[in-house]
Amino acid sequence: MFQEHFSLQGLPFDRALPCSSVYLSKQFQEAVARLQYVCEHRCLGILTGDVGAGKSTVLRFLEHSLDPNRFQFLYIVDSELTPRVFYSLALQQLGVPNPPHAMTRLKTMFRKVVESTYQTKGITCVIAVDEAQDMKLTMAQEVRYVLNFHGDSFSPLALILAGQMEFRAMLQTLLMAPVRRRVEATAVLRGMCVAETKAYIEHQLHEAGSAHPLFPNDVLDRIYEHSKGITAHVNSLCKRALLDAASRDQKLVEQANVDRAIQEH
Repeated sequence: MFQEHFSLQGLPFDRALPCSSVYLSKQFQEAVARLQYVCEHRCLGILTGDVGAGKSTVLRFLEHSLDPNRFQFLYIVDSELTPRVFYSLALQQLGVPNPPHAMTRLKTMFRKVVESTYQTKGITCVIAVDEAQDMKLTMAQEVRYVLNFHGDSFSPLALILAGQMEFRAMLQTLLMAPVRRRVEATAVLRGMCVAETKAYIEHQLHEAGSAHPLFPNDVLDRIYEHSKGITAHVNSLCKRALLDAASRDQKLVEQANVDRAIQEH
């Protein structure tokens, strides 16, 4: 509804925005750069952040940035991830349609396929596990074995664990010390600052084809005050405020629209 009212060519504040149109905040760029290091050096990296801060978008952008002739990106997300599920999902994405059920055979096949992919094709497997805070402890402890191919001297894959902030606390426990010692790069996503939040909103409208700003500066301040710069919160609040403004035949979004959008949530 608001798309037509404001003469927009696309839908702003949408999660499906193509990677070429993603707003590259300073922390977003830094996170991608650190994870690219993980991919290049075939090691373990950790990405954590507040809920809605854009972890999945970083992973999607990372995949888009990698050379498909050098990297094969595997994305794994599963509530209460276990080692068996991890190896099965990874093998399926690597082209094994019916992975074996027995754990010993699963692990052996995983190592064989990953190592063969690297040695015969020159392609590094990049495995990104999202929502890592929900993985079972057995899976968390399995991480060091996932990376061990010839002792600690060589790994043909890169592993990225992405999760909410509580995953950082999980890594600090004594049981996770062996995994923590293997981490070579970390990245953290928080809410954007007020200046970047405003720039993000303007970027979203520009990408959607807006001919002029739709949010006055005082309205942008109100959006930041409520959203704290968390991307998902900004997106949701802006869409609801635009819808409210369009329903009242307004040409610009006002603070009253934002306040109503806040109360509706």
